[in-house]
Amino acid sequence: MDRRGFMASCATAAGGAVLLSATDAAAKPSSKKPFAKAPLKMSAPLDWFRGRTFEEKLDKVDKWGLPGCEWLGAKGDGAEFRKAADPRGIQLSCIGGVGKIAPGQMVLPSDHDKLVAQFEERVALAKAFGCKTLIGLTGNERNDATPEEQTKYILQCLERLAPIAESNDVVIVMEALNTLVNHKGYFLTRTDQTMAILEDLDSPNVKMCFDIYHQQITEGNVIRNLSENIDRIGHFHVADNPGRKEPGTGELNYTNIFKAIHKAGYKDFVALECGHSTKKYEDTLNATLACLDWS
Repeated sequence: MDRRGFMASCATAAGGAVLLSATDAAAKPSSKKPFAKAPLKMSAPLDWFRGRTFEEKLDKVDKWGLPGCEWLGAKGDGAEFRKAADPRGIQLSCIGGVGKIAPGQMVLPSDHDKLVAQFEERVALAKAFGCKTLIGLTGNERNDATPEEQTKYILQCLERLAPIAESNDVVIVMEALNTLVNHKGYFLTRTDQTMAILEDLDSPNVKMCFDIYHQQITEGNVIRNLSENIDRIGHFHVADNPGRKEPGTGELNYTNIFKAIHKAGYKDFVALECGHSTKKYEDTLNATLACLDWS
């Protein structure tokens, strides 16, 4: 890794607003493909980048040097996406996979057949798009079953899904969400709760999506929790708290968090899933670059 080159690009990113007018600074990357030398494999939502075609959107992703883009609601022609993405060295970092933030789902055994069928369809789509990571959602907490019973049902569901993931070389990443601000009633909320399920399942193709914003709200202790469980984390989502905007707008020290992820030896995608305090995604990307420089 060319740390000197990366630090130079970050310095340019941090100073871009001073050197250029506000409009110009937001219109383009502060240096040529600045994320290409970043110490983490970063991704940003495809929908941030305007364009009528995959080529037009991915050209903008490529100008930033991002190795990945995220499209949780991916649909359409995967071959057309790959035709544009592969020559640019861009991967689709994650798509929605199985389950919803809704009643029933994994916590309800009578929904399991439906979820298996849903996952098989999404795996086929993921493979068409060249994506290896799919989000898993447990559904909302039931009031007619104990937490222990619902955990057992989630494990039973994943025991059916894991062989499908393994045989297709994809990974389900189970996402824990906060219920204090955003998703009242959702079942899976804590890191230790998620890890207990993953340890009982013991499949290399089922891991955790560690959403830093959600885990800060639910439990804090972000760096310790991610560092101690890094082997079972397959994806990260990034947003600051409060506000769910770009790194540097809230209470989270993203420079230290990114450094901890890198130090732990994590090699998969770290995906931005946040809004923009200036309403310009370019400012969000430059702010992220600044946090990736921990020299």
